[in-house]
Amino acid sequence: MIYFITNRQINPDGTIRPDGKETAEAVGDNLRFGSYDISTKEFNVFPEPQTDADLDYAKATSNIEINSQNIELKGSTRFFTDLYKAFTANTVINSSGIEESDTLFFIHGFNTNLKKLQDTIDNLHKKYVENPNSPIGHLLIFTWPGRSPAVPYHYHDDKKDAIRSGEALARGIIKALKFLRKTLVQERNPACNKKIHLMAHSMGNRVLEHTMKELIKENVGIPELFDQILLMAPDVEYNIFEPQEAFYQLIDFGRRVHIYYHDKDHVLSISKYTKNFSNRLGKYGRRYVNSSLTDVFDVNVSETRDDQGVGLITNHMNHWYYYSSQMVVDDVIRVLKGDKSKYLPKS
Repeated sequence: MIYFITNRQINPDGTIRPDGKETAEAVGDNLRFGSYDISTKEFNVFPEPQTDADLDYAKATSNIEINSQNIELKGSTRFFTDLYKAFTANTVINSSGIEESDTLFFIHGFNTNLKKLQDTIDNLHKKYVENPNSPIGHLLIFTWPGRSPAVPYHYHDDKKDAIRSGEALARGIIKALKFLRKTLVQERNPACNKKIHLMAHSMGNRVLEHTMKELIKENVGIPELFDQILLMAPDVEYNIFEPQEAFYQLIDFGRRVHIYYHDKDHVLSISKYTKNFSNRLGKYGRRYVNSSLTDVFDVNVSETRDDQGVGLITNHMNHWYYYSSQMVVDDVIRVLKGDKSKYLPKS
């Protein structure tokens, strides 16, 4: 099962604009929801709600059992109902005896048009869903406008798009909380008891930063929606976990946070001298390790290297290691299972 949330431009025929050159500001704040068929590589954008009844979560949750196809449901109502039913379905045990019941929620980085989004989904599926050692059975993607040039040695306005997109995603989180309250508390449907993990790559961490800021501003409380939170090559400032900064409360969003960084991340090195002169979390780890954040870990994967044959641009850049380095993939799966990273400093 693969579902997506997006604030990208939706064409009049219901398709996603393929080139990624729209801006988050021009598109507006509207979130759309849909599913992706990995076999046909087709995106299915759910119809937008037309009336208040289309957003009636109580109606949806009270009919979860009998409304198996969700034919009349639209937008986020259909999205969350589909997710709930998938999460409460029978657990799959693979040939290695591993439960494939967890969901990986992924926020991609900049320079991601529709083709690169499809490639990203393929890579995630191969490394984390098809992998017999992985507990991941489902993928959930947040895809936002990414309009940089083909070679990602710098970025245009993706930083601005990431800010606006993070604010939009926060509204999606608020919708999820509303649905959960209706489903689990008011309608007393059973909890799924499945884990959702969050992974953000590169400037996807900027999106996450502004999701956190918006949730804090709206004073909705930071919900513990996730089990493991994995920040991969984060393209944000390395002081972001300090008090008064956005990620200081990130641990409230999940059970543990792992920050993966690589001191030979060439994408972050190049962009530092073209667009963003700050020291980045994905290259140095945290500037100051706060001992009170006991479940936040800096994972130095500088000894790892990209695998051979992963792509001309990706190869040896040490930036897409969440799929381009099997050494890192194996470590991420280890963390997803609840173990500690093998790349943590020896105590």
